[in-house]
Amino acid sequence: LSRYVHAEGDKLGYNKKIEGWGVELINDTCWCMMLDPPIVPADPSSKIMTNSGKYAHYGPGLTHRKLRFGSMTNCISVAKEGEMGPGIAGLTPAWIRSYSSTKLLPVLKRMK
Repeated sequence: LSRYVHAEGDKLGYNKKIEGWGVELINDTCWCMMLDPPIVPADPSSKIMTNSGKYAHYGPGLTHRKLRFGSMTNCISVAKEGEMGPGIAGLTPAWIRSYSSTKLLPVLKRMK
């Protein structure tokens, strides 16, 4: 979170509620630079759920953990349930589904 968003969350009472669920809010940093708990689980067999394409790409090399990429809704569901249930596994965010391989293949062929 930026300091501004954090301050707004404080004003509206959102941060207190979220922190009550066990969430730790971290401000003014790039997730890719956070290599210790709470971002990177201590257990090396843990998986990290993210909605960040950048973190999904760089995260495995930086953290030595497996990452799962999904929508914000997927991330919230996984955080809430503590695991990636069968209804979430394999879901791709809608904005990526719109760029399916069947649509991209003709474009890539024309680029050759």
